[in-house]
Amino acid sequence: MNTYATLADLRQVLGLTGAQTQDDDLLLRLVDAASRLIERHTGRRFYPARRLHRYTVGDPAILPLRDDLLALASLTNGDGTPIAPEACHLHPSGGPVWTIIALDRTRAAFVHTGDPVDAIALDGTWGYHPDWPHAWAGSGDAVIDDPLAADATALSVADVDGAAGDGSAPRFAAGHLLRVGDEYLHVLAVDAATNVLTVARGANGTTAASHSQGTPIAVYRVPADVRQVCLRVAAWLYKQKDAGFVQATGGLRGQIAVPPALPDDVAQILAPYARVSVA
Repeated sequence: MNTYATLADLRQVLGLTGAQTQDDDLLLRLVDAASRLIERHTGRRFYPARRLHRYTVGDPAILPLRDDLLALASLTNGDGTPIAPEACHLHPSGGPVWTIIALDRTRAAFVHTGDPVDAIALDGTWGYHPDWPHAWAGSGDAVIDDPLAADATALSVADVDGAAGDGSAPRFAAGHLLRVGDEYLHVLAVDAATNVLTVARGANGTTAASHSQGTPIAVYRVPADVRQVCLRVAAWLYKQKDAGFVQATGGLRGQIAVPPALPDDVAQILAPYARVSVA
């Protein structure tokens, strides 16, 4: 469900008019396919997700991370005691994401009381963004519902089509990831006539909660070059539909078959993002 561009973005790139909607289902699938190709090529996910990961106790002071860490919520030792944030040195220093936790050995050490496998629990926000402190843009909008219930899937806003705080328009589109309080929400559909968003609640490992009227809504901004690559690849796949990469039935809708590799120019753009795996 996490994609690096929206249907509205791709329609604009392809120059489709408002009446040319017959291929929208296919375009959505191609945006998703392009997003997954980017992830396979780089070994990274360019969206935030809240997860609890477990690690085996090995080195008493060094913990290599299997994924990119954007924010550390808590670190629990193998004996069940929390490790204080001030005892943790996150590397590489200065980010933009962290791949290693090194402990101050004068304050803490990784230990276990029995089986060392999966003894360490790390709760955090995972993913990759080169400028995480500025990854969320104010939408210029807020919750209209009074309140937005934890189980509600319709979110009322003031203006679906207005400009967001960073000037982007429309401020809401299907495919956007939103943040309201500590909760993430996926936008599944928008109704500009009624200014109502259809949303999936508690997205990416967060917990659905009730939100008061007036709570600000932020929109996640995918790294600009990743977004452009996603659109480039999705548009390329769309134009290759007659070359066998897209197998379609019923007016270009149906199963999608995509090539195993990205175009050379796209691979070059993504090369700096490739992640070196750690054990």
